[in-house]
This record gives sequence, structure tokens and C-alpha cells, in this order.
Amino acid sequence: MIKNKLFLAFSIFFFITSITYAFELLLTPSYSYTLNSTGDTNTQQSLDYTGGRISFLIPTEDSEEISYGPYLGFFYNYNLLENLQNLEDVGISLGLNMKYTTNIIGNLNFLVTAFGGVHTGDYFKTFKTEILINGGVSYNNLSLSVGYETRYYEEELTVNYLPISLGVSFKF
Repeated sequence: MIKNKLFLAFSIFFFITSITYAFELLLTPSYSYTLNSTGDTNTQQSLDYTGGRISFLIPTEDSEEISYGPYLGFFYNYNLLENLQNLEDVGISLGLNMKYTTNIIGNLNFLVTAFGGVHTGDYFKTFKTEILINGGVSYNNLSLSVGYETRYYEEELTVNYLPISLGVSFKF
């Protein structure tokens, strides 16, 4: 059952990108440092996680500075796994990514990315919200950004993160 849901999600994801004539593939691995958490007092320690997102971005018709598209992410949070036993080793996130770039000097660009979607740590049995905004610089196809992220987990646990992301983009 889980494999069928994953296959369906991947199929829809790749179908959307295959019908576009021009798109950008954005890979953004990141480390998210815990700023604070609210909710369950048993999990007030660090809930840092590592992960990455793969985005298929389509430029808007009026400007190539703005692009948008779906993303698929994978994350690993070992401290949360120790406290909430119903989670799997690797979580999955799905949602919409918006990217804005503007030229500073030469090939150096100012970059703002926003991710909004859902994440699941139990292979699509439950979904919780994630919201992330990053700002940084990019040079050619490489980028470095820092931002602010809020994730909601089971048992009314809300965690605010400081994500640090290195990215690479490929334009087709």
C-alpha cells in the first residue's frame, strides 16, 4: 500500500515536469538547527534534522526572475525518532516551492526561496504542515541560503528551525 502511494506521488510529480518545455531542477540539501520548540515538555532538547528537497521549477510567463513548482523532500531527525516511536527513519515532505532571483553583479544573484507543504514521518498515514523561507546568494548554479522554518509534529509539538542550505540548480 505504501509503495503504491509513493509510486503515485512520484508519477504525478514527474508527469507535471515532463509536460513543460523549460524548467529548472533545484537540489537543496540542508541542515536545520532548532531555535525553539513548544508543546510536549519531554522533547525540549535539540530536534535538529538533516534533509534535502528536489524541486522542479517552471518560470513565470512575464519574468524569469520568479519560478515555481512542486518539491519532494526527504529528512532525517534522530532525536525526534527517539521520543515519538510511531515515526519511520526517513520522513517525506511534499509541497510548492517559489523562487525569486535578481542580479546583483555579474553572475552573483540575490535569492529568496519559499517552501510550503506537508511532511509525513509515517509514510503518508498522517500529514503535518511545514513552512520555510530562505534568503541568500547564488553564483551561476550554486547557492547558499539561511532562513526560518516552522514544522508541526504529532502531539501538538511545534518546532522553529534555522535552516542552512547549499543548493545547485540545473536549467533545461
